[in-house]
Amino acid sequence: MNNKNVRLADGRNLSFAEYGPETGKAVIAFHCIPGSRLEQVGDSALLTALNIRLVVVDRPGYGHSDFQEHRTLLDWPDDISQLADALSLDRFSILGFSGGGAHAAACAFRIPQRLNHVALIGSTAPFDAPEVLDDMLPANRDLFELAAADYRQIEQQLAPVATTPEAVLGLLEAPAPAPDKAIFAGEPFRSMYIANLAESIRQGLKGFAYDMSLIARPWGFDVREIKAKVSLWHGGKDINTPLAMGRYLADTIPQCQAHFLPDEGHWLMFAHGKEILQSLAGES
Repeated sequence: MNNKNVRLADGRNLSFAEYGPETGKAVIAFHCIPGSRLEQVGDSALLTALNIRLVVVDRPGYGHSDFQEHRTLLDWPDDISQLADALSLDRFSILGFSGGGAHAAACAFRIPQRLNHVALIGSTAPFDAPEVLDDMLPANRDLFELAAADYRQIEQQLAPVATTPEAVLGLLEAPAPAPDKAIFAGEPFRSMYIANLAESIRQGLKGFAYDMSLIARPWGFDVREIKAKVSLWHGGKDINTPLAMGRYLADTIPQCQAHFLPDEGHWLMFAHGKEILQSLAGES
């Protein structure tokens, strides 16, 4: 299994996987909630054609990355800087999908001097922004509210139903709109995503639950102060991160080029990976 590790300054292990040519333009990718380093966008042929070195990182508590109690979103850019140093990357681009988008935004805020480009795909927005939660599925909104209060409650609530990667996929798939259901049904995506979800719960649900709490609580920075160049991709039928979230980010991040795809859902990254990676290849 594709698994590499970096030992961070505080002694934690940070796990990642690499895809594409070693000498390619570096793109560091942040997975969904839940997710792992196996959440790959673009196959090897596409990454080779675009000359992209894709590095996908297990966040703390997922896969083989050590859990980090009391971490904040603004701790993540330091982890990524240490990873980039270990890989001899001076500058690189970032891709953040769904809850990974909040982590990408934190990097865009904290370390813009190291970033060529940041892509936010189906990204969460700050939950305290006006009206961004209005169209979120009520069940999801309730879970995030519970996570913001105490992530351990989410661990306990999800434990009986998130027992296997197939069960987690079922939870994601059941309410999905037609565009997302079509993506879930296809191969090789489905096999990749089941393997991805298996890694996401390797250590249990702690990483998953803590990530939810980070997203739902105040982020600790203002996206209006992001100085990095950002592109945003958001589906009009997204029920996981409602369209209002994408609109808010597009309207408030200063250097943001927005792509709204009215007929796509949350997992649009896996239907439009080529276009997204092409945009990053041109900036890396």
